[in-house]
Amino acid sequence: MVEIAYARPEEREEIAQFMDSVFVRAKWDIEGWRKLVAGRWCGPEGRYAIAVRDSGKLIGVLGLVYAERMTKAGRRTTADMTSWYVMKEYRGQGIGQKMIALATSDPTVTVTNFSSAKAAVSVLINAGLTVLDKERLVWHPREATAGLVVHNDPLALSGGLSDKDRKVIADHQGLNLRHLAVETPDGIVAMVVYPQKKNDDFVTHEIMYLGDQPLFARYAAEISGAVLPEREAILSLDRRFASEGIECDEVRQFETPRYCQPGLLEPSEIDMLYSECVLLPIKIH
Repeated sequence: MVEIAYARPEEREEIAQFMDSVFVRAKWDIEGWRKLVAGRWCGPEGRYAIAVRDSGKLIGVLGLVYAERMTKAGRRTTADMTSWYVMKEYRGQGIGQKMIALATSDPTVTVTNFSSAKAAVSVLINAGLTVLDKERLVWHPREATAGLVVHNDPLALSGGLSDKDRKVIADHQGLNLRHLAVETPDGIVAMVVYPQKKNDDFVTHEIMYLGDQPLFARYAAEISGAVLPEREAILSLDRRFASEGIECDEVRQFETPRYCQPGLLEPSEIDMLYSECVLLPIKIH
């Protein structure tokens, strides 16, 4: 008999081993899967996956990166979907749809998907997820503007950061991210940036979190000149974080849109931190 349920804490190692065995094209080893299911932002007793078993044998998984976020409306929970797999002999029986239905069944949790395969989009839509964003703004290198100061250790500053800025930066220490605080004439902009070599010609510095979005919009070009470390680089920002009046060098479409459950959070508050995108070396398209 096939059973679909949230994985228990004691199943973490089995889930990680299963993921390592079935996702043969993954560019990380078992330690990457262990990191994914460890519950970094939800604790050892929190939810981290959906497991499917047939008479006790694990035959399917859906990873879920749960986290509690600070928002304008108070603390809210998000769950990023990742690493969805059902063994071939069990496909075509509606198991996958039931897994997604369970993952999206909690009305207090906003489920996100930032890196879906195109083939899975119809399943996401059928589960009630909608397009969160479909394009990014891009800035090219330019000369740094005098008067802007970049701090590479924002938590060392005595002031200028919001409580949310500090929590976000503290929650993501030790990952392959740049934590920045840029001093402008009108205040400080906290940023978390993910450098990725998506193209052979340049490095994309993806803004994963942006503290004061209106202030960034006012100084976007100047900030890009201050934070881009090399000429062969671009700065990228998802459209939903772009406040009124912002100007960029170009706009690019995503290969596949970002998706989320609507209703609980404003799009501008759903960043790509607290997700598989920063736990695993996934290229964010």
